[in-house]
Amino acid sequence: MVPTNTKSKNPVQKRIEYISLGIWIALCALTLIALGKGFATGVFLGGAICLLNNQWLAKHARMAITLPGRRSTAYITWTYLLRMGTLAIIIVVLITWAKVNVIALLIGLSVVMLSIISYACYTTLFDRGE
Repeated sequence: MVPTNTKSKNPVQKRIEYISLGIWIALCALTLIALGKGFATGVFLGGAICLLNNQWLAKHARMAITLPGRRSTAYITWTYLLRMGTLAIIIVVLITWAKVNVIALLIGLSVVMLSIISYACYTTLFDRGE
């Protein structure tokens, strides 16, 4: 079944996005205070890339479900390759030319994953489907 409004987001997706923003801001602040400007820059850039990638993925997924069968598969495959290629180029440029700290970048790139894990733990422990 195709949703009537592909622009609206699922409430779970919205919560994960808000959690991601909170984790990203907290990580940027903590690393700026504890580890310095260089490390915090890597976390900031990694988080920004991660959040933009998540938005891009959500947009493509919403578009793909409106397309018929094989066309949907081709579309999502093509956009996946385009997205991953673009991210690879950006990350290589940041590491090689901008000399961003790799560990900090990886921490930033983990923001959405951390928010999904946090949300899953919260719903498992506290939200019993109510």
